[in-house]
Amino acid sequence: MAGPGVDPHYNGYAAFLTSHSSYKAGVYSARGIWAATFGTGTAARIPNTYEWTYQTFTSSLANPPAGWCLSGAASSACARFFSGVTSSSKYALMWQWSGGGGSSNGYGDFDQIDASRTP
Repeated sequence: MAGPGVDPHYNGYAAFLTSHSSYKAGVYSARGIWAATFGTGTAARIPNTYEWTYQTFTSSLANPPAGWCLSGAASSACARFFSGVTSSSKYALMWQWSGGGGSSNGYGDFDQIDASRTP
């Protein structure tokens, strides 16, 4: 369920969805886009909503993910979640680690899902 302060339309949608079905609300975004849209204060926080992020990503397929970071890469090459969710949160669900966002790897998008966190 979304936290207080975020757009009331989103909160209404999330509340309706979770109370009328077995589905859970989730958001696909990245830290920079989220901050540009919702800001960085308490109004931008939805810490109890599943997230799918696409930053930090790479065009290389040489170092696939190990956890929420690219294997063999600097620690800065890790998934960066948004809206108050960190990689240790059960709401950090998916990461598009290669392709998309203008980063061509020659194949398409590659996503990582933590199945143990799947609602």
